[in-house]
Amino acid sequence: MLAVYLKDLSAYFRTLTGYVFMSVFLLVSSIFFVTGNVVSASPNYNSTLGNLLFVFILVVPILTMRSMSDEVAHKTDRLLYTAPISLTDVVLGKYFAAVTVFALTLLITCLYPLSLSFFGEIAVWEIVGGTIGIFLLGCVSIAIGIFMSSLTDNIVNAAISTFGALLAVVFIDSFRSIFPVEINPNAVFAAFLVLAVALWIYWLTRSLFAGAAVAVLGLAAVGLIYWLQPQFFQGFVFHLLGWFTVFYHFSNFKMGLLTLSSVVYYLSFVIVVLFLTVRTLEKRRWS
Repeated sequence: MLAVYLKDLSAYFRTLTGYVFMSVFLLVSSIFFVTGNVVSASPNYNSTLGNLLFVFILVVPILTMRSMSDEVAHKTDRLLYTAPISLTDVVLGKYFAAVTVFALTLLITCLYPLSLSFFGEIAVWEIVGGTIGIFLLGCVSIAIGIFMSSLTDNIVNAAISTFGALLAVVFIDSFRSIFPVEINPNAVFAAFLVLAVALWIYWLTRSLFAGAAVAVLGLAAVGLIYWLQPQFFQGFVFHLLGWFTVFYHFSNFKMGLLTLSSVVYYLSFVIVVLFLTVRTLEKRRWS
């Protein structure tokens, strides 16, 4: 993993990718800082951090678009597949390289609240909590970007798909309220979700038995729950989509509240997305 990490980290600064990412992020964040804190003479730096949420949509695709798709485009992915390391190490090495570039950039932005402290009192621990939240949110966004990059061999497609995925995550909290909360339509959705998972298992393994087994067992479980405890499906879609509202969970950090549940949520989200990335590469390796 260390070799992949060092290779990708140096690649960010041997090409324009790292410099473009850092420049755009720092430029936009400085604009928010000047307009939100300097011009208005406001010590509330966490409001500026909240505005940075939309910066992720612009800059994360720049950072992650080459991580996997570029390897496929230049046929160097075959070297990774045959290297004496696991695909998990490959994914983690690339992920931590991107996170390091992001962390260095975020560290530079810490100069903003530091400069505010020379002109008045600032809420230090609120800013610390907000900065940790931004870092965790960046980790989640980078994981999504690397996953989208693993699905294509074109860096433009990787950037566009990452942009679309992050945009969907931003607005998913608003969209989930339009879904019905009644039991029957949610139970039907759960059945379709089981079939979608079964198709994904078949796509990964090319095993009809595995896909059919997941479909049969999943549908049987849905039917049994619907028969024994139908209230389980009350608002099922609403609560399911709530797991993807990563930007909504930043609200606690924005108020300076560093809660264990929010930290665990972000870390578990990263683990799941990176696991899906490894599974996607495993399928590509044997296809």
